[in-house]
Amino acid sequence: MKKIFYFILLLLVVVACSPDEYSTPDNLTAEEIEWGFNTTDVVNEYTLYNNTPGVSSTWDLGNGIVQKGSSVIAQYTFAGTYKVKLTVISQGGITVVEDDITTTQDNPAFLSGYPYDELVGSGSQVWAVDAYSKGHFGLGPTLENPVEWYGAAANDKAERSLYDDRFTFSIGASGLTVNQVTNGLVYASGSWASDLGTTAGNEEPAGGDFIMPYDGGDFVCTVAGDVLTVTGGGFLGYYAGASEYQIMTLTEDLLEVAFWDTKSNFYWFTRFRPVDKLTQPAPAVVKDLESNDISDDFEGEGNVVWETKDINGFDIIDNFAPSDVNSSEKIAKYQKADGSWENILTVLDYKMDLTTRNIFTMKVFIPAFNDYVTQCNPGNDWLTNWSLMPQVDVKLQNSSLEGNAYTTQEVRSHILTADQFGQWVELTFDYSDVTDRVDFDQVVIQLGAEGHCNSGTFYIDDFQLL
Repeated sequence: MKKIFYFILLLLVVVACSPDEYSTPDNLTAEEIEWGFNTTDVVNEYTLYNNTPGVSSTWDLGNGIVQKGSSVIAQYTFAGTYKVKLTVISQGGITVVEDDITTTQDNPAFLSGYPYDELVGSGSQVWAVDAYSKGHFGLGPTLENPVEWYGAAANDKAERSLYDDRFTFSIGASGLTVNQVTNGLVYASGSWASDLGTTAGNEEPAGGDFIMPYDGGDFVCTVAGDVLTVTGGGFLGYYAGASEYQIMTLTEDLLEVAFWDTKSNFYWFTRFRPVDKLTQPAPAVVKDLESNDISDDFEGEGNVVWETKDINGFDIIDNFAPSDVNSSEKIAKYQKADGSWENILTVLDYKMDLTTRNIFTMKVFIPAFNDYVTQCNPGNDWLTNWSLMPQVDVKLQNSSLEGNAYTTQEVRSHILTADQFGQWVELTFDYSDVTDRVDFDQVVIQLGAEGHCNSGTFYIDDFQLL
C-alpha cells in the first residue's frame, strides 16, 4: 500500500508541473555537462564555457580566483599546471567536473594596470592605516555605508597596535605579495582574537577587543575583480577573521577596503594611505573653561547654532497652542524619521564650567497622535525596547572625540506621561552632580528615544542655561 501511495503522489507531482520545469535532467552526470576551454590571442588567457542548458556554473580557476557564469575568462600569470573545477547546480543536485590547464611561459602583463599599479607604485609601496583621517576605521550594515554605525575619530585607536603596522605591496616571482610588518602585536576583534593565540592578558585598555602577539610575514595576494585576497594567514589592519577584502577605493595614494564579519554580521571598513602621504595630526584646539549663557527662544534672540544634519526635519513654526506655560509666538518643530540616532546638537567654542551654571530648562510639547506602541528594531539587538518614546534627552559631550563623543556623555532624561500629552510642559535637566567635569563642549537634544526606526513629531521652545 505504501508503494502504491508513493507512486500516486509522484504521479500527481509530475502532472502538476509544467514540462518546462523539468526540461533538464534531474541528475546530471559528468558526461552530460557540455563544458571546456579555449585559448585566446593573449598568452596564458583562456575562455572557459559551460553550454549545458538550465544550470548555474561556478568556476574555481585553480589560481585562487572563483568566478560565476556560463562563460568566464581565466588568466594565468606564471607557467604551471592549474586544476580548473566547474561546479554545476541543476534541478537534480550538484555535479563537479575538473580538468588541468597547463601553461609553459609567464605573462607578467597580467600583473600590470589596475589595481596592481596603484598598489605597488613604482616598484613597491608601503601602506598604513590613515590614523588621523576622520572615519578611517569603522563598521556598518552595508557596503554602501560601511561606517554607518561607527566611524573612528582621528587617532581613535591609539595604543591598540593598529597604526604602526606596515603593508608593503610588490610584484615578484610569486606574483602580487604583501609584506606585513608589525611591532609584534596587532589589534584583533574580541570575537576572533583566539585565532591568533591565547587571549588572556591581552585585553585592550577599554572595550572588548584584544591586542594580540603576531609577527606578520610575507603573503601572496590574488585579485578577482574588486576583491583582494591575502593568502596564507595574512590580513590587512584589524583582524576579524577575514582574508578577502572588497576594494572600495583605490588610487595611487588611497586604499579603502571593507570586509564582512561572519560572526557579527556587519562590514568592517579601513582606510590606508602610503606612509609618506598619511594624514597629519591637526593642530590641537585648546578651549578655555567658561561659564556663559546658553539660550534659544527660536525667535531670533538666542546664541545657539544648531547642527541638524542628523535629523529629518527641524523648523521654526508658529506656536499653534499658546498657553500660560508657553505664550511664545514661535517654536521649533522636531521631526524624527526612521533613523536610529537622530538629534540636534551644538558645539561650543569653549568648555563648559558647570560649577555655578548647571541646570538647563526647556519647554516641550509631546503630541498624543504619535505611535508609541509599535516596535521597530533596525538591528540594535542590545536594546530592550524599539518603540518611539515620549522621551526628552539632553546630553553633554566632549566633541573632540567626534564619532565617539557619546562615550563621554552625561544624559538627563524625562519620559512624559499620557496626561502630559498635548500641552506645553517645562522640564529641567540638572547637572549639578557633575560639576567636576571640564571637558563638555557639545550639547545634544534628542526626542523620541534612540535605537529604533519609528518616526515621530515633537515641539520644543525656550532651551536655556542661565
